[in-house]
Amino acid sequence: MSSEKIVAYTPPISPLTKPEPERYSIGVLTSGGDAPGMNCAIRSVVRESMARGCTCYFIKEGYFGLVTGLFEEATWSSVSNITNQGGSMIGSARCEEFKTKEGRKKATLNLFKHGVFHLIAIGGDGTLTGANILKEEWGTIVAELLASGAITAVQADAGKDLRIVGLVGSIDNDMIETDKSIGSDSALTRIVEAVDSIAATASSHQRTFVIEVMGRNCGYLALTSAMALEADYVFYPENPPNPDWPDVLCGRLEAMRKIGKRLNLVIICENCHDTTGNRIEAEAVKTQIELRLKYEVRTAHLGHLQRGGTPSFLDRLLGLRMGFEAVREILRSDIDSKADAKVLCLKGHAIVKCNMTSALNRTKRVAEVTRTGDYDIAAELRGRGFVCKQTFMKLISTPPVEDLSSTLKRLLIIHIGSPCAGMNSATMAFVRIAYYSHVSVYGVQGGWNGLKKKRFIDLTWASVTGWASQGGSALGVRKQLPTDLDEIAAAIDEKQVDGICIVGGFEAYMSAKILTENRTSFQAFNIPIVVVPASISNNVPGTCVALGSDTALNEICRQVDNIRQAAVGSHNKTMIIETMGGRCGYLTTLSALATGADGALIYQKPHDESEIRRLAQIAKQKTSTKSGEKYIMMRSEGASDIYTSADVKRLFDEELKATVACRLNILGYSQQGGSPSCFDRQMGARLGIRAFEGLFWPQKMGKRDCCVVGLRGRTIKFVPVSGLTEKVCTRHRVPLMLWWLDLHPLVEHLTYQNNEKA
Repeated sequence: MSSEKIVAYTPPISPLTKPEPERYSIGVLTSGGDAPGMNCAIRSVVRESMARGCTCYFIKEGYFGLVTGLFEEATWSSVSNITNQGGSMIGSARCEEFKTKEGRKKATLNLFKHGVFHLIAIGGDGTLTGANILKEEWGTIVAELLASGAITAVQADAGKDLRIVGLVGSIDNDMIETDKSIGSDSALTRIVEAVDSIAATASSHQRTFVIEVMGRNCGYLALTSAMALEADYVFYPENPPNPDWPDVLCGRLEAMRKIGKRLNLVIICENCHDTTGNRIEAEAVKTQIELRLKYEVRTAHLGHLQRGGTPSFLDRLLGLRMGFEAVREILRSDIDSKADAKVLCLKGHAIVKCNMTSALNRTKRVAEVTRTGDYDIAAELRGRGFVCKQTFMKLISTPPVEDLSSTLKRLLIIHIGSPCAGMNSATMAFVRIAYYSHVSVYGVQGGWNGLKKKRFIDLTWASVTGWASQGGSALGVRKQLPTDLDEIAAAIDEKQVDGICIVGGFEAYMSAKILTENRTSFQAFNIPIVVVPASISNNVPGTCVALGSDTALNEICRQVDNIRQAAVGSHNKTMIIETMGGRCGYLTTLSALATGADGALIYQKPHDESEIRRLAQIAKQKTSTKSGEKYIMMRSEGASDIYTSADVKRLFDEELKATVACRLNILGYSQQGGSPSCFDRQMGARLGIRAFEGLFWPQKMGKRDCCVVGLRGRTIKFVPVSGLTEKVCTRHRVPLMLWWLDLHPLVEHLTYQNNEKA
């Protein structure tokens, strides 16, 4: 299927964006089930519409509001302070009347009354199907309204075209063509949080829990959460079990208990059947386990808990990007009257526009092939990532059936850098796939110093149980580079190591580089080496996203939300919030976008005293309004050598002249802690497995046997360390190419109106 890549955020974007030649009216609606992150999309739609000189209308209560005429003109301030709110601020509802031709005729007439011929629909496949039908019938309905006298010829000519762009907002993530839908990551966050809470009591009592999750006909939530939670078994539509599933399930759970696991966890999608079509309910699973194993079993139906709560960082950012691009796309001159409706999809880090009809048809095909028993095709339609997760889930959840009697290779795994979420998940997956391949894994405690002191531990399948949910580093991590290479080489020789996996940040990359550069001096280093990037700063070359950064961004969003809320009762308050990251402004930029902050000071965007004073004047202007607005400035700890966060506060105080209180908040090491996010858990497992594959089959790494294994676009790839030397600034510890830097102009663009704060 054809899709066209959208040029991502061409900088610079000025607050004084030139208005469109003609003032259009753009309508935005949310329909069907609500999803966290929708409000971020609405905010972007409204503000980008106004920045382009257009009028934006809220169409409240979804298609019900479209049919009944619930239109309200949006203002810049009407979407202030909503990024942390779940649900939909304009209401979302299903409407049976819109499914009829007469209902769509009413909707069309209401669009004419308000002059809205550009419509952005946010929702799942039902919402987008309704929008697509309206687009297809538009010409016929307009002719009928003209013939009946409901509209004039002038109106009919003005509204002869209806331009529609759809955004996928659904926690199920069941729309083909997009890697992620708005709301799906937040739903996974809720599932992981709930099961983490259940795990403590379940483990204490040696209980088995059967957790039912949403998903309708899509197993994305069930499969991804099962992988992140180290579930023992998972039921989902794309891979239904045979009728003898009770035997297989109970055998799996019994094997887990024998190796010492106290908690058994079964994840089941809400709409599951076996291969003969018999429905499988959570209660039926519970009954089979109780009858066959006599275990104490509890069920938990998470239900609408998965829809609620604060949006996760990823959903905030996705909603913001989608809403912004939707306005740009709907106003593009290449959309003519004959153009089909478009749906925006996320593929890797790029947003692409796809034909809505084709996307909907491919989505329907998944359900069709599932009903006919073509389950492999159903999984393939879900995408390569879905298929990989199926394979990875089997590798890390199936208990060993034999001892590691014959060892084919011996591998070493070591944590280097600063502790972060995802390190343990990568290690867990690495160890478990190694165990099945008859490979011994030695863990090194305490980094390179620990290796010199030969602080080895044997890592087995059972010993890494529960590691995925643990933050930090279970092996112990040190921010150091390898020294005394003769001692390190001796330790490697003693264990007859055949390959090294280094999990960590910039120091991990530099360590791999040092080892390879000294291969001529030390034969022990002539072995395959793979770096798994793990750093909250996301400054490791060779990958778009490093492990730990998602968890850190979620923690920053949570703290900024709390700081903003604490200031609600105070008048005239400005907040300066410092994040970690050193010279890399990744955390600062993306947290500013996700929280709706007013600015982001980073090293990549130089700023002097005059710029800081300009920002202080804007803060003064914004906080002096009667609406009680607050001003929040995010700043990276390494944004400037001249002006520290304390200096920025001092300059703000001088400009604010005691009329506005300025507070400095340094988030510090809290950004490194916390339970790993679902993204970091499952991505850690994926990277750990690929790292093992590179060490076990070095030919998979290509011509070089020392690589960084990282996420590049939509796929996980091996990138030779030797090829990264010219692509990184060693002095400042950042890659030279930063994909996220194009997003930085959006911070002010979606905050300023006519160079003033609304």
